[in-house]
Amino acid sequence: MKKVIALGFALISSEAALAYNANSSVEIKNIRVRPTVAYVLFEGCSRYSKIYLSNDYYKSMFSVAMMAAASNKKVAVEFQENKSCASTEPLINYIDIKI
Repeated sequence: MKKVIALGFALISSEAALAYNANSSVEIKNIRVRPTVAYVLFEGCSRYSKIYLSNDYYKSMFSVAMMAAASNKKVAVEFQENKSCASTEPLINYIDIKI
């Protein structure tokens, strides 16, 4: 029984178990901007997430990320294709700022 409890605890506390494909209240820790893509690091993520700057929607999403980071506001974020930010650099579906 102790082994089952220990295994359960290890699984729950592992990075993969704590990774998420969506979060409703998270801070932006860092933003990197390159010519065609912006990388956003959210709290609790070990990898950056990507916003391609290829159309107005993505550019607006990047603006929301910058505003949230500059004002220390929390955001809701969801990643495309149910990917996690623990082991990949997922594309961002949306960012909603908590005002």
